[in-house]
Amino acid sequence: MRLARWIWIGLCVAGASARSATGRRVLVVVPTPGAASDYSDFLDSLKARGLELEVRGAANASVALHGGDGARMYDHAVLLAPTAKRLGSLTAQSLVRFVDDGGNLLVTASSDASPMVRTLATQFGVTLEKRGSRMVDHVGASASGDAGTVVSARYAHVPAVLSQKLLASDAPPVHFEGVGLRAADIPLLVPVLSAPRTAYSVPVDDNAVSEAALDLVSVFQTRSNARVAVSGSTALFSDRLMRADGAGNRQFAADVSQWVLQEKSVLRASSLRHSLATGERPDHYRVGSDVVFELDLAEFSNNAWHTYTADDVQLELTMLDPYVRVTLNHTQAGGADLTTYRGDVRLPDRYGTFTFRINYKRPGLSNIDVRDVVGIRPPRHDEYPRFLSAAYPYYTSALALAVGFLALSAVWLWSAEPKQSSKAASDVKSACDVKPATKAKSTSEEKSTEPKSKRKSKQKSS
Repeated sequence: MRLARWIWIGLCVAGASARSATGRRVLVVVPTPGAASDYSDFLDSLKARGLELEVRGAANASVALHGGDGARMYDHAVLLAPTAKRLGSLTAQSLVRFVDDGGNLLVTASSDASPMVRTLATQFGVTLEKRGSRMVDHVGASASGDAGTVVSARYAHVPAVLSQKLLASDAPPVHFEGVGLRAADIPLLVPVLSAPRTAYSVPVDDNAVSEAALDLVSVFQTRSNARVAVSGSTALFSDRLMRADGAGNRQFAADVSQWVLQEKSVLRASSLRHSLATGERPDHYRVGSDVVFELDLAEFSNNAWHTYTADDVQLELTMLDPYVRVTLNHTQAGGADLTTYRGDVRLPDRYGTFTFRINYKRPGLSNIDVRDVVGIRPPRHDEYPRFLSAAYPYYTSALALAVGFLALSAVWLWSAEPKQSSKAASDVKSACDVKPATKAKSTSEEKSTEPKSKRKSKQKSS
C-alpha cells in the first residue's frame, strides 16, 4: 500500500504537476491536528503539485483567512472538518467574504454536518439533506457489501473539470459515504457527480425515503472567477476510500482539487484591439465603416499558459441591445502561448456610444468579459456619397423631364410656318382696305339713331 501511494504521488508530480494561477497558499482545516493523517494521500498530492499547505485544527482559535488589515492571508481553503461546531474564528460570513475577495474554497460535508457548514453550502446554491440522513444503495453496493458506501460513476460531461479518464466509458467509479445534495438550478452551479439511480437518502430517525434525484459533488464559480466545490462526503478524500479496490477517488479528487485551486481551465484575455480595415485607428468610427477586431486568449494548465482554441467565441457590438454579433476566427499569430481571435465587422448605420464586448461563459472555464467603449459618428457633410442608389428613380424622372422639355422647345422654335396661296393673300388685303369705311359707316349710323334732344344738347355744349 505504501509503495502504491508513493507511485501515485510520483505520477501526480510527473503528469499533473501544476501551480495555481492565483496563488500557492492553502489553509487546510481538519477536526484535530492528528486527523490529518487520515487524508495523507490527498494532502501529499497537493504538496507534490507545488502548493504550500498549512494544516490547522478546527479548535485552534487562531485560524483566520484575513489579516488585521483585511487582506487575504491564504489563496485557498480546504475544510475537512464538517462536524466541528466552530472552525477557529471562521464563520459562514467570513468564508463567503473570502470567496468574494477572490479566494477558492473546497467544502466537505457528512451526515452530521454542523449548521455552519449547511449555511455555507446554501450560500452557493447547495442544500444538504436533513441532518442525520445518509446515502445508501442496496442494489449497487460496494465490494465490501456495505450499503452505506455508494458506488457512482455518473460523472457530468464537463471536460474543463474532469479528465478524460473519468469521462471514458470504462471510468472507475467513486466510493462515496455521506449526505446527498440538492443543487439549485442556476448557471453558476454545476453538479459533477450524481448519485446512481438505485441510491436514495434515508434519515436516521425514521424510514422516510427521499425520492428526488440527488447529487454527490457540485462545483460553483462566481462571476469574478472564484471557485467553490461542495462534497457531501469528507470520506471521499480519505486514505481508506482512495485505496479501495477499483475506486476512482484518487483521480476524481485530483481533478476536482485542481479545478477548485485554479490549476487548470483558467482563461486569460489580453491585447484587445480594433482598427479600420486600412489599419488606421481614429478617435471615432464612422457609421458603416469596416472594422477589424482582435483579441488574444490563453489557458493555464500544468503550471504554464497555453493556447486556447474554440469555435464559439463571439463579439457583440451593443448599445443597450446587441446590434452586431459575429463569431471570431482563431489563428496562431499571438505566439506559442496565445491564440489570436480576429473578426471583421461592418458597423451599423446608427451613430452613438457603442461597446465592443466579448462575454464568454462556458461550464468549468473562467468567465471572459472584456469590453471597450467606442463612439460612432454620422458622416460629415463632405463624406456623403454623390449619388444614392435608392434615389435612382428620382434621378431618372428628373432627367426624362429635362429631355422632354428640351425636345418640345426645339420643335416649337425650329418648326416652319405653312405657306399661303395668292388668292388667300388678296382676300386678306381687301379685308384690310374695307375695314375703315365700315367703321365710319357704323359711326354715322350710331349718330343717326341718337334722339334729337340728345343731339341738341351736344350741339349747345359744343
